[in-house]
Amino acid sequence: RFLKRKAQAFTPLAAQATPLPSAQVHELLLTFDDGPDLQTTPLVLRELDKRGLKAVFFVNGKALMGNKPADRARRHLLRKLAAHGHFVGNHSLTHKKLCLDQASIPMEIDGNAEMIVAITGVYPRLFRSPYGGTCQALEAALAERGMINVGWNIDPQEWRGDDADTTVPVVLAQLERLNGRGILLLHDTKHSTPRALPRILDWIESHNRRLRGDANAPQQAQKAFEIVDYTVFLPARPLPNIGVQWLLASAMQGLSALPLSQAPVVQGP
Repeated sequence: RFLKRKAQAFTPLAAQATPLPSAQVHELLLTFDDGPDLQTTPLVLRELDKRGLKAVFFVNGKALMGNKPADRARRHLLRKLAAHGHFVGNHSLTHKKLCLDQASIPMEIDGNAEMIVAITGVYPRLFRSPYGGTCQALEAALAERGMINVGWNIDPQEWRGDDADTTVPVVLAQLERLNGRGILLLHDTKHSTPRALPRILDWIESHNRRLRGDANAPQQAQKAFEIVDYTVFLPARPLPNIGVQWLLASAMQGLSALPLSQAPVVQGP
């Protein structure tokens, strides 16, 4: 059945930054929501691969359904993300406000989880609630499934517009004020993201180089950024495999044409 380990809620806001293991660095986790997208996600993947960085991609199940060539291509892209060492997280099935329709919470979590397992072979222990919403019913459902609720504390405010020239200054200003561990929220469905990401990462690299060469920099500025991966939440070892063979046999058979109203529920064999 579901993993029984108690879930940890990690939803840091500006006033709740998690203490760092070292006073000399800011840990920074890169996260991308709402994909995969056939145009923009491969560009994000290429940039991360070029720099040897790992991220968490919180995906929606609705993007993985269907039997059209584009639907199959998105599933292939999801496998590629996992094969390249990025963690595929659960962002619900349809990206609805879960706490406004609490009866749908199990299906929204489990339907998406089963598809992710069937496609990648890894159970998505990391969850991000659409719109960052939370309530007792959602937290109880996540705890039952051993899932970790991952928030963010660096928000590019992409709702202002799909424009890298707008996104980049907002992100850099928040990085400069960061106090503690940072979780950067970006959307790999935005056309601005593949343009903004290299500029953000270049700034981080330049910041770190500047600190190494300036022993007299103010103490706050002496904190470099270390980009970390999903192991800040999960053990640095292969994640448990919960009935993947059964899931592949039962879920993949009908996955291509699965309508939303018949989303599968993750169960043990």
